[in-house]
Amino acid sequence: MDSNRVTDPKAIEEQLHRILSSPEFDATERQKKFLLFVTQMFLEGRADEIKGYTVATDVFGRKTDFDPSTDPIVSVEARRLRRALEHYYLTAGRRDRVRITIPKGGYVPSFLFQTVANSSNSSPETEPNNNGRVDPWPSVLIRPFQSFSEGTGSDYMAEGCKTELAIELSRYQDIRVFMEPSDPERQSIEEPTARFSIDGSVRYGPHNFNVAVQLFDQKSRQQVWGDVYECNMKTDDLIAFQRETAQNIAAKIAQEQGHISQTLSLESQNKLPAEMDTYEALLKFYKHEATFTSETLKDALAALEEAAVREPECSQVWTYLGLLYCENYTMESIERQTPIEEVIQFAEKGVRLNPSNQRARVVLAMARLLNNQLTEGLVEARNALALNPNSLIFMDVIGHVLALLGDWDEGTGLIKKAIKLNPYHKPYVYHVLCAYWLRKREYERAYLETLNFRFPTAFWDPLLQAVTLGHIGRADEGSRYAEALLTIMPDFSDRGRILIKHWVKTDELFECMIDGLKKSGLEIK
Repeated sequence: MDSNRVTDPKAIEEQLHRILSSPEFDATERQKKFLLFVTQMFLEGRADEIKGYTVATDVFGRKTDFDPSTDPIVSVEARRLRRALEHYYLTAGRRDRVRITIPKGGYVPSFLFQTVANSSNSSPETEPNNNGRVDPWPSVLIRPFQSFSEGTGSDYMAEGCKTELAIELSRYQDIRVFMEPSDPERQSIEEPTARFSIDGSVRYGPHNFNVAVQLFDQKSRQQVWGDVYECNMKTDDLIAFQRETAQNIAAKIAQEQGHISQTLSLESQNKLPAEMDTYEALLKFYKHEATFTSETLKDALAALEEAAVREPECSQVWTYLGLLYCENYTMESIERQTPIEEVIQFAEKGVRLNPSNQRARVVLAMARLLNNQLTEGLVEARNALALNPNSLIFMDVIGHVLALLGDWDEGTGLIKKAIKLNPYHKPYVYHVLCAYWLRKREYERAYLETLNFRFPTAFWDPLLQAVTLGHIGRADEGSRYAEALLTIMPDFSDRGRILIKHWVKTDELFECMIDGLKKSGLEIK
């Protein structure tokens, strides 16, 4: 059982009452009725009865012939209820012991203890949590956005931008997010201690609307990053602009190669694995993702294995371990056994510890793919996508897995969207875009995708470059990449079929790759 799960009915009822009576819980009466209904059903032991039909008929008064395919009332109100809960926990509920959520993919509520940062005068680096231990995870305080335009409309836009950014940042499970109240009287008594802070402003005139944002490191008192986003006031949907801007800002600040991890990684780079806290171990993983060398792989594995002993209930640790085992299983970067069975075991543990961990579900889908469980892999990939379909964090990775599992159109569509919106998209997704055109026999377009490759030390880069050049009649150039492939993996002629088939599950695409290598002078046995 997840030790973070709340099982005391009294604690759940008290938290429900606290939410429903809070002015910061910005929900309609029927959304409040929705939350009350599903919580009571759960406490009565009837969670298996919480379905869309039950909610529609018992909460919203729909008739017995209710059809969700023509009446989306439940899914629409559930989405609004989730956002109201997110806003509550970013404001009035940020120090509550119990967190109530409605996980995507259903309507059964979840009740978990949440880490609560102390607002006493501790240092920005060491915040005691509700168990009296130091919380090593980085924290961000979002201050009220200023309005530099006249009228109450500008104030509402400023508050909306701040809230959208807080919600997007809260999706990054490695970071603790707090919102400073807009009420000056509450700011002085409620401001939590945080390592980083975000200031912002909005300004609009007859033709343009812009949002400016700055990230500060409160330890060094330096500005780490800043940017300005602008749109034409004729844009039909300013709300969509706010949301897309918030997603982009959150990615630049909080993603693996974002400004927070880059700042903190400098402080931990000389520590031994046993001296690191859990987040610092994750930073080792991020460094490996950025450099992709055998040395950084060894460092990340050592740090995460220490973290797994120190904090065995952390879903992120097992998820990242599973991903590193998965990488070494398919790439054979270091001489160490990382069997697929352990990849699956680690990924399943990550999901079990936190069913809402989108990354854990992505890694589990990847493990199913590698284990030739394509149907199960598709189910898990879609479960991951359903948790947050618009997530810039995992959109590219989910697309990568979906395509290789057989849904090429949706998978490559997600990848292209992520490349457009996310400045830190994963570079290896171009391998899938290249494979997409190879399977269509559009070799020139496949070759163009290889121009985006960034990891020449990983064998897939020269492999696909040799394949595409062979198919477009540039075998002399292709042969140089074939030689580079053999430099990285000297026994590829003997093991190539096994290594390619880890990821390529269709005979047609597989033979296309083998044929392209042959045209570039590399015969695979």
